Amino acid sequence: MKAITTALLILYIVPLFGQSFTETSVEIEALRGTLSIPNKKTNTAILIIAGSGPTDRNGNSAIGMNNNSLKMVAQEMVEEGYAVLRYDKRGIAESKGAVTDLTSVRFDDFVGDAKNWLTFLVEKGYPNIVIAGHSQGSLVGMLAAQGNEKVKGFISIAGLAEDSGEAIVRQLQAQSPVLGEDARVNIDSMKAGYTVTQFNPYLISIFGPAIQPFLKSYMAYTPSEEIKELDIPVLIINGTTDLQVDIPQAEKLKESYPKGQLLIIKEMNHVLKNAPKNDLSANAATYNNPDLPLSEGLISGMLNFIDKL
Repeated sequence: MKAITTALLILYIVPLFGQSFTETSVEIEALRGTLSIPNKKTNTAILIIAGSGPTDRNGNSAIGMNNNSLKMVAQEMVEEGYAVLRYDKRGIAESKGAVTDLTSVRFDDFVGDAKNWLTFLVEKGYPNIVIAGHSQGSLVGMLAAQGNEKVKGFISIAGLAEDSGEAIVRQLQAQSPVLGEDARVNIDSMKAGYTVTQFNPYLISIFGPAIQPFLKSYMAYTPSEEIKELDIPVLIINGTTDLQVDIPQAEKLKESYPKGQLLIIKEMNHVLKNAPKNDLSANAATYNNPDLPLSEGLISGMLNFIDKL
């Protein structure tokens, strides 16, 4: 697949702390992204991969999430002298045109897209690449990194250790034991190779006919097993107030990849912002507040890992 850079369109140059960088709109066919380039030449680029659902390259979504978490990570890292590429997943935001039939999308399509962006970065002159995958993007990045000698390090941020089917059951059980049990039956049936035709109507967004093929392709992978296929430095990051991916998930990834590093950040939630432990409404409010800074320790932890590669 040919990588095309859109006419070197410089969107803006941002001076910060006496330094500046450029952000350039880039594309691979119908996929769109942003390449942030520091003024100082570097051989290392960071590929940021967004999480599940309609999450865009900035960590935001059209369903009421506006926190700029991934944009902030990218701009902090480029200020430290690394090139950073973040992109909209196929079917999302400016990459919407990459999908004409939602029922045809499979998880492996996301992995293939990440691999193509890795090739794009190498062709742009970055022989050393670090993948930083957030949430679902952790598994995407994990799979994309396997067997790629240009990937020098992998960072899992709020990534699951269990497969997505188990995560769905666990999260639903925490909200409603009835829905959790219904989901358990459906997930087990799908894992056995069946198509679910009867399900709780409250779960149509999970088990609807248009969704099932993608979900089957997604839960075919277990991150705690896939991480074992890597042979590169790995950093596993999680926050203590993450409502979607809890600390045991990070600990399980570490257990599966013992030589990896584990970084637990106090009071960091799923959108990488500080949130109180026992206040759900305050935690949820951070998902729609782009003015909040990233949790302290996130960027320094990532830099400490990347600088030593």
